[in-house]
Amino acid sequence: MSASSWLAFFISAALWGTAHGEYPARPLRYIVASAPGGIADITARVLGPSLSKALGQPVVVENRTSGGVMVGGDLVAKSPPDGHMLLSVTPQLAIAPTLNRNFQFDPRKDLAPVALVGVIPNVLVVSAKTPANSLQDLIELARRNPGKLNYSSTGQGTSVHLAAELLKYYSKVSIVHVPYRGASAAMNALIAGDVDLMVESMLPVMPHIRSGKIRPLAVVTAQRVAQLPDVPTMIESGFPGFEMSGWTGIATTGGTPPAVIERLEAETRKALAGQEAGVALERAGVTLHFLGAREFGAFFDAEVEKFALAIRYSGVKIE
Repeated sequence: MSASSWLAFFISAALWGTAHGEYPARPLRYIVASAPGGIADITARVLGPSLSKALGQPVVVENRTSGGVMVGGDLVAKSPPDGHMLLSVTPQLAIAPTLNRNFQFDPRKDLAPVALVGVIPNVLVVSAKTPANSLQDLIELARRNPGKLNYSSTGQGTSVHLAAELLKYYSKVSIVHVPYRGASAAMNALIAGDVDLMVESMLPVMPHIRSGKIRPLAVVTAQRVAQLPDVPTMIESGFPGFEMSGWTGIATTGGTPPAVIERLEAETRKALAGQEAGVALERAGVTLHFLGAREFGAFFDAEVEKFALAIRYSGVKIE
């Protein structure tokens, strides 16, 4: 048999297997709609080998940096609904459809949740030069000085930007947003005292908290975190329901058969139970928190509504 005949045979076999319920029938593509090194990329590269071993097929991680989640997500959304395309998802998928009027697909209809992998705790921190030792102090300071306090972020429409906007919404204070290009620039501005406060994920802020260059006032999580056991949550500080952490999870194409999603969900759970995957994700700042497909779907819907509120309040839009 010629090489072209063998190729045709394998393609036909793969299609036959998919049509007759054999999953997976071919290698899986795991799309990361961002550059290498971010949490979406780390999640895919940690879970990919475990999923490959369990499913008996290669899992190929692909970074689609051009166009971000709109392009990478659209690729998965418009693929055949057979579970052979995975998407590494973060809060940007819950943010982008409200933020961008020209978003190309509906994540809640065109994608299917598989599992939430974990959360990345956010913390509200202030400069050592900011005269506030508690969240109540900060709010009172802002109320006495409307429009004079400012906060840094990693850019318009990011989850940490919207967390700060949600604080402004709930506390009814005027604080000016100063966006920076990248987390390092935003943090350096805070340390220097060029800005007064910032919401940022736990991992990068911990060295500066330990050194005394910045102070934590509240964690933006449902419960206190082990790294900062004496720091109250926003909820404890008088803001019921105020939780806005980063997170990471997996989705596939909408309309994928339930049995396939159940298989992916089960294998993801097993992979996270392994020490190697757990340690790697914890090292990257992820607190493991597994939710199955149904629970992750409900979680995602709530995130969409929460971010939409912050976006409407901030007035930010991307055309």
